[in-house]
Amino acid sequence: MQTIPERAAAYLERMPPAIEGSGGHSATFNAAAALTRGFAMTEQNALPLLMAWNQTHCQPPWTESELRHKLRSAASSTRPLGYLLNEAASRPDSTAPDFESEAEKKARQRKAWPEFKQLKPDDIATVAALRRMLPDAVDLAHRWGFVSGAEIEGQRCFIIHEGTFAQARRLDGQPFTRSDGTKIKAKNLPGSTGAFIGQEWLGDAQNVLLVEGVIGLLEALAAFALVNMKESWSILAASSASSRFARDPALLARLKGRSVRIIPDADEAGMDAAASWLADLEAAGVRADAMALPAGLKDLGEIIAAGESHHETLNALFQ
Repeated sequence: MQTIPERAAAYLERMPPAIEGSGGHSATFNAAAALTRGFAMTEQNALPLLMAWNQTHCQPPWTESELRHKLRSAASSTRPLGYLLNEAASRPDSTAPDFESEAEKKARQRKAWPEFKQLKPDDIATVAALRRMLPDAVDLAHRWGFVSGAEIEGQRCFIIHEGTFAQARRLDGQPFTRSDGTKIKAKNLPGSTGAFIGQEWLGDAQNVLLVEGVIGLLEALAAFALVNMKESWSILAASSASSRFARDPALLARLKGRSVRIIPDADEAGMDAAASWLADLEAAGVRADAMALPAGLKDLGEIIAAGESHHETLNALFQ
């Protein structure tokens, strides 16, 4: 049987980090509360545990006097005394403290992401073949750091990612299986946040192609490779049809003074998304329009797969 200090130390290890400017005060207070209220420890007994956690989880680390102050404040909180004693014993593998916020939960989940590694040339060729596009597009995204490799659920995958968002697809082309037995072709890694990816590419480009879906980032790059454009263009990909600029006002501000062309998927969700994006962009003073795909085509990927047959459409995207 573990002692209370051992159980408390294990519990602290699973708590979110305390990072200055990102809820560091709350994270440290929660750790102190777990010790003084959750495990009913005295300040004297709790301090060594909190100091050890401070060295591994806090950026920058707190001073000893600051940690003592956190413990005293947490000890006087209204959280029930001993609320973790029974819970920690009955759920020794629990990784989510009950009181963590949604942002803290996502940060903890992202911390558990596997290491993203560079793709091998054969993997780049495999991704290109799966998506029926030129390897140049995949290679460019790979060199810019938007595409990597990792093992997810025991499967070799390619990961399209930026910042706090990452989506995985299997390199064997097979879908993932959910816990309920249903299949999904792409899996957002736990803790992923972000409405639009590709922002690092924006630079000073005055024209932006906004496409729907994470895989659209590669498809738009493939379109670039098939067209000789006269002006500078960049790409944004909405992580889903439900992405909205309200979730990223800073991006909306960056788009002012540019021209944005929206290429929605040809379904109800895509049309609704395009209408919302168009309204938000125009309200923010951004020049924007939406371009429908040729009849019978659902998304940009179908155009890329038969690029020679859609050369005129591809050229029109960037005019």
